[in-house]
This record gives sequence, structure tokens and C-alpha cells, in this order.
Amino acid sequence: MNGNKKGGLFAGVLVGLLMVIIGTVLLWWNEGNNVRNIKTTDEIEKTVVEITPDDDPAEFAGQLVAVGGKFIVEDVSLSDTTFGVEKHTAVLSRVVEVYQWEEDSDTDSDGNTTYHYDKVWHEGLIDSSDFHSSGHDNPTSVAYESGAEFAENVALGKFHLSSSQIKQMEAEKSIAASDAKKVPENYSVVGNYVTNSADLDKPQIGDVRISWKYNDWKEVSTISQVSGTTFVSWTSAVGKKVNWVTEGTKTSAEMIEDMRTQDKIMKWIFRLLGFMLIFIGYMSFISPLTKLIGYIPFLGNVVNFMFGLTIFLLSLIQSLLVIIIAWFRFRPLLSICLLAVAAGIGVLIYVLKKKHPVNAPQTVQSV
Repeated sequence: MNGNKKGGLFAGVLVGLLMVIIGTVLLWWNEGNNVRNIKTTDEIEKTVVEITPDDDPAEFAGQLVAVGGKFIVEDVSLSDTTFGVEKHTAVLSRVVEVYQWEEDSDTDSDGNTTYHYDKVWHEGLIDSSDFHSSGHDNPTSVAYESGAEFAENVALGKFHLSSSQIKQMEAEKSIAASDAKKVPENYSVVGNYVTNSADLDKPQIGDVRISWKYNDWKEVSTISQVSGTTFVSWTSAVGKKVNWVTEGTKTSAEMIEDMRTQDKIMKWIFRLLGFMLIFIGYMSFISPLTKLIGYIPFLGNVVNFMFGLTIFLLSLIQSLLVIIIAWFRFRPLLSICLLAVAAGIGVLIYVLKKKHPVNAPQTVQSV
């Protein structure tokens, strides 16, 4: 085996080990964070005071409150002076997209990676200097960049939203590109974009298209702490900061339910991500062995399938054990249930090995 191949195998093992460590740490952090989220929403439920926008802020100084209703942007219109786009809104954003190459990869069961390239509209520049194949060079600079403008005075009754709250308000509604009063040289208005492309239906690498969006909310709700006539982040007993802002007029119960739903979604996303990192890491770790076995006709495929199944189950066991240990202090009953599941999977692996032993092929002698 030459030096390059040895280096490649060593790198694969090292990357695999690193992925297993990262996946394990991520699972541990996620479970601890989830417990803190649960405790925080429970504390909010017991502590929050529901008020109206017309209540006197001085009466609720320092308290955690839930309030919602119609808001008014007291500033003059926000503007993108470069292009002459103006809108009376809480948030105005400019979106600059560049047509460029994007690298993606596929890795087969033997650990062989294939890279492929697609032309895409992408906000911000993609660095092509690390691409694995030449001939896919992206621009290294662009004349204009994405950005956003935010109103400074947004009134909610007798209160004013803080700058951090205004920045949470999303700009989702499109502004017609024809509203741009200043179109730079070599640019033109095409559909909903200001662009330098000669043909947006057949763009070339390096072409730019620019669009604008704004926040069109009519009502807003928040769970946060009152400070003067505005709001600041409230800190729970477990150290989680809360400054929740959402569209529409909602009760505290509705906002708390939204928080819990978001926490559950993120919990399972990170659980899946942690498991996948561990699984892929172990597969990378044993890839030299699976490549070697793969050369054995038929038997190699069977053995590699069994290896893959075993690694999958072992990764699942490790993930469950990390979750169990992280939760044991806070949720002992759930931890016991997860431990039983992990034990069941271990028994399943034992049974599979008993039923499908991996033996060397036997020589059959004729009688």
C-alpha cells in the first residue's frame, strides 16, 4: 500500500473518530438543554403575568409579562439608499444572490466519495478554493451585499419594542423590483429582480440578482421582562434567557405552547443529527476493513451488510445510553425505559450473531 493510500485510510479513521466524539457531545448537550427548556417553560407558566398594551408599564417593572396587540411603526419609511427602495415597515431587507457553483458529495457503502457540481442561485459567495475538482471557479467578490434596515421606534400601546425584538421580526413579503428608483449601470429590472444577467432564464456564473422583502405584520405578541417602557430578556432559574416575539395577538398559553413545540422539534433534530454523526463516524472508522472484505465475491456483500447493521444498532445503543445518562438525574423513569430498550437491542444483536455467524467459506468435498 503506498503512502497516499495509507494517509487516506488514516484520515478516514481520524475523521470517523472525531465524528463519533462530536455526535456524543452533541447528544449530551441536547439532552441537558432540553431539560433546561422544559424547566424554563414550566417556570414561565407559573410566573408570567398577562397584560394589555394599554396597561401602565410602571406597574409591571421587572416582571415577566405576556402582551400582544396591534403595533405602530413611528419612524419614517426605511430605505435602501443605494437602490432607492423605500417602505414604511419595521424591517426592510435586501437579498443579493449570485449564480455560482455548489459542490455536493455522495459516499457509497465502501466509503468511496463522489463529488458533483450544480449551478445555483445562492445568497452570499461560495468559496470554491476547497472544491475537490477544478473547473468550477466561483467569483470572489460581489458589488453589492445582502443587508437589513430596522425601525427604531415600534410602539405596542404604551410600550415600545426593543431593538432585539424588532430584529426577530421576519421580512417575508416581497417588494416589487420596479419600486427601485436607482438602477445601477449594466443592471435592469427583470420580473421581481434588479439584475446584471443578460438572460435570467439562462444565467451565467457570476450573474447577480437583487430583491427586497419587508415585514408586513399587523400585530405582535411577546413574552419578556418589562424595563421602563420597553422589554428586555428574562432569565429563568436555570439560566435560559427568554425574549419571545411572534406574529399575531396571542395569549401566554398559546405562546408557551409554541415554545414547547419548537423545543420538541429542535430536540429531535439534534437527536437525529447526533445519532447520524455517530453512525457515519463508525462506518468511516471501519471503512478500510469493509473495503477489503468487499473484494470477496458474494460473501463480501453479506458480511458488509451485517457490519452495517451491527454498526447501526451499536450507534443506536450508544445514542440511547448517552440520552439515558444525561436524563437519569432529571427523568429517572424515562431513563429506565430507555435502558430497557437498549438492552433489548443488545439481545437482538446477540440473536442475529447466533443465527448468522460469519465464518470462512468451507471446502465441500465430493463423496
